[in-house]
Amino acid sequence: MRSFTHICSAAIAALFVGLASHSIPARAADVIFGYLPTWQADKAEGVDLAKYTHITIAFAIPDQNGHITMDNRDSMMAEWMPKLAEGHTKVLVSLGGWTGSKHFSPLLKDPKKRSHMIDEMTQWMQEFGFDGWDIDFEYPGRQGNSCHQFDAREDTPNFLLFLKDLRHRMDSEFGESTKLITIATHFQPFSGSQGPMSDVSEFANYVDYFNPMLYDFNGVWSDTTGPNAPLDYAKGKALQSSFKSSIQSWIDAGIPASKINAGLPFYGRTVTAHGDMASSPDMYQPLSKTIPRGDGDDKEESDISCGGPKLFSGIWKYANLRSEGVLDSPDSATAPWIRRYDNATNTPWLFNKETRDFVSYDDTTSINAKAGFAAEKGLAGVMIWPITNDYDNELVNAALSAFNA
Repeated sequence: MRSFTHICSAAIAALFVGLASHSIPARAADVIFGYLPTWQADKAEGVDLAKYTHITIAFAIPDQNGHITMDNRDSMMAEWMPKLAEGHTKVLVSLGGWTGSKHFSPLLKDPKKRSHMIDEMTQWMQEFGFDGWDIDFEYPGRQGNSCHQFDAREDTPNFLLFLKDLRHRMDSEFGESTKLITIATHFQPFSGSQGPMSDVSEFANYVDYFNPMLYDFNGVWSDTTGPNAPLDYAKGKALQSSFKSSIQSWIDAGIPASKINAGLPFYGRTVTAHGDMASSPDMYQPLSKTIPRGDGDDKEESDISCGGPKLFSGIWKYANLRSEGVLDSPDSATAPWIRRYDNATNTPWLFNKETRDFVSYDDTTSINAKAGFAAEKGLAGVMIWPITNDYDNELVNAALSAFNA
């Protein structure tokens, strides 16, 4: 997940090819888990909330002492709690996020501050009556945002202690298993001093759902253009990780498939290619290290946690790809844009012949393919970042159709 300076999002293959590979019939999803950012609440009016089983309001931010704040907290709760309750959607609040994880590592080392934060989290649930907390610590044991502290040896065990304490407190206050704990995670299992850990199974004792963020695999930080969220990776090209390999890594590390919601991005990332990609089907080309402007909502901003120069994010919301004249249908682009898709990674991509901007994103075909794989693997469902980026519910419908096929 990302705060507003990092909102970010992509995979494609022919639908029937993807579904034909499934050895297990698709089923109705237990979980369609969506994120509602506080700064995009005005864009949620057209979202069919009833299609989501769980929606989490993002983000509440802990300070260095464990005190929690949220932009527009009272108005968000007053407006959205009743709307969500109408559809029997479970409502959570997300703690942290990309910029909001600044204090997690030192906070969780201090038992008193950790306890104070749990006290406040409990008070929020008592006051507003929501169904649980989603913890978005980016990332235990590894570098998240550039200025954030991390401890490769202690973060993951401290995070486990925090979740254990939170579960005990919630069960004692509200009844056993009445309230939910979910966590947004890196695409790899939690890290220790030697990197991603091979066994994180104890976390499953305290966590209801794990939501791996299966996007931001490639971007301006990469050597070449490439897929933001590949279903599969192309051997020897770009980052050698993908939707499929990441899900398997969490299962191999001891997390039951039935507790995993696979992350789906409703956005794309923009970089500028050095050459003309219009005449080549190859999506891997040298790129500029300057982030171009994304959609009409993209603004030059400084990182609200770490500071630094004002930069564009390069993000294209799927809704804006459809409404700002880039895509005139889910699978066709308007000049000067061209649309291609990469069969190896199941990724749609766009190229602007005038600016040389390359956008890797997700569309109805790639979302359907990913949800189909999630159904095949017996996952709990899918996680969506964020629900406000959809266009006329096209993407969530594509995910649901895979589960309900």
